[in-house]
Amino acid sequence: MGRAAKIFSVTIANSKRVIDCASTSTILQAAISAGIDYPYACASGNCGTCVSHLESGKVSMLPRGDASLSAEQAAAGMTLACRARPRSDVTICWPGGGEKKK
Repeated sequence: MGRAAKIFSVTIANSKRVIDCASTSTILQAAISAGIDYPYACASGNCGTCVSHLESGKVSMLPRGDASLSAEQAAAGMTLACRARPRSDVTICWPGGGEKKK
């Protein structure tokens, strides 16, 4: 029998919402499940639409396309919400800072 997934708190700074995210889920999956209109397109790590600033916490990254997140962006604290699984409580924000326009 496998171990149960850990649950972490993820603060989506743009919406000022705190959601639960399992360690087996991506931040994007948890945000969409919580009704947050997080910006994304492919949800598979190839387009870079969900690039976000990891303000605090740790994530592990699932495989992604080389063009979706540059080494410079990663070094600057950016991540892809569709590929990021939390490894601690996290605060994240997509560029622009405000809520996504509808």
